[in-house]
Amino acid sequence: MWMMRHLLYIVAVLAVVLAGCGEKKSPLDAEARDSGMRAAAALVAVDHTDTMSMERAVMDAKAKQSVYALKRDSAAVRAFDEAFRSYLKEKDRPLYQSLFPEDKK
Repeated sequence: MWMMRHLLYIVAVLAVVLAGCGEKKSPLDAEARDSGMRAAAALVAVDHTDTMSMERAVMDAKAKQSVYALKRDSAAVRAFDEAFRSYLKEKDRPLYQSLFPEDKK
């Protein structure tokens, strides 16, 4: 339970960072979307009862996304997040809902 709380904290921080993103496009959009989908696929593949591995997969995803944040490319950060969320929502809805409980859709 403690690990899941940290996992949710990381996801909440990610959501706050993305809240300030604008609506412009980036030349890195396609790369960011691909990276987001691959990061989500890696998370889905992890044994969900292994909280340490789950946390590691979320941290790896955040690290991949931070590459775009460090480049100050908010559009690419948003593209990564959209692809990550979309993949999770499609492939593992219970996991998606546990990571993003604020999204009731």
